[in-house]
Amino acid sequence: MNEKRIQWINKPRAWSVTRRQLLNKCPRAFILKYGFKKKQGGFNRHLTNISNWASPYMLMQRALRGLVIQRLECFSKGMNWVENDLALKIRSRIVGGLRRQKSVLDVIEKRIGKSSSLRRKVSVKEIDRLVEICCLRYHSIISSPPFSDILSGKIEQWFTFSRLSSTSVRDFDLHISPDLVWIRGRNCHLLRFSVQGSSEMKEHKSLENTAMVIWAMNQKGLPSNHERYVIENVVWSSGRWNRWIETCNQTDIQDSMGIIMKDISQMSELYSRMGPACDLSQIPLAKDESICRTCGHRDTCPGGENLQRASLIQSALEMAKAAQKHV
Repeated sequence: MNEKRIQWINKPRAWSVTRRQLLNKCPRAFILKYGFKKKQGGFNRHLTNISNWASPYMLMQRALRGLVIQRLECFSKGMNWVENDLALKIRSRIVGGLRRQKSVLDVIEKRIGKSSSLRRKVSVKEIDRLVEICCLRYHSIISSPPFSDILSGKIEQWFTFSRLSSTSVRDFDLHISPDLVWIRGRNCHLLRFSVQGSSEMKEHKSLENTAMVIWAMNQKGLPSNHERYVIENVVWSSGRWNRWIETCNQTDIQDSMGIIMKDISQMSELYSRMGPACDLSQIPLAKDESICRTCGHRDTCPGGENLQRASLIQSALEMAKAAQKHV
């Protein structure tokens, strides 16, 4: 497969809040996670797994989210759920995640020829503490509305959706589905819950909320009128679950689509910078060193050692290439 064909295949045709956040935090990390997804051969086939590297704490958060969804799905299908096994379920997910990441670290270390800075021993005591934290947060959210209303039968018509599912808008796949949808009266409620966030409603959260309405209005069986939607967020922040409820108008929807299209344009522009040879030196690095600390590419990215120096070099290379085009 020639280079131009590879570049065309890898070009982004999807949008999500996660993609947007990564694009704004670190364009290089965005390209490494989503830009080489379909490129086969060599080290590139490991890029997605490396991008998904997570600390033990982040693995706990993933376990929490997965178990809340699993609990709802078991209830929906009438399947047995053993609450006494909760700690075992959490531990299994965390330990399983650590084992899978060991193979990712092996790949990185083979590449760099030394021990990865991401590798560290996770003690049984640390895992025990993470299981305890996860149990407390799980019981807290399950006993709070709307989850408690669903499990008690107060909300009868409800559905769960995977964030991996997408809806096509203007030839792009938008991954903006809610985690939970339920009908109450004439209103349709759309909810996303986040295992870590801010105690305040941020701009990206309002964008995410309005985008959920765009998703819903494109689904068969759901209202086509934005006025019938109630948007909800449940977010863990400041030691508790916070719940926000809002609505949107037609202007919000238009503004949201405008931002999404602008993001997609920026994604495409990054690919144009790389060119057919997929030259990563033309892609800017992270905005802040704190982003690099939890990045799986820290050992193989120039920004992982000294972000300030690497950013200056990257800018110089970018300007040099731009100057060559005008010669």
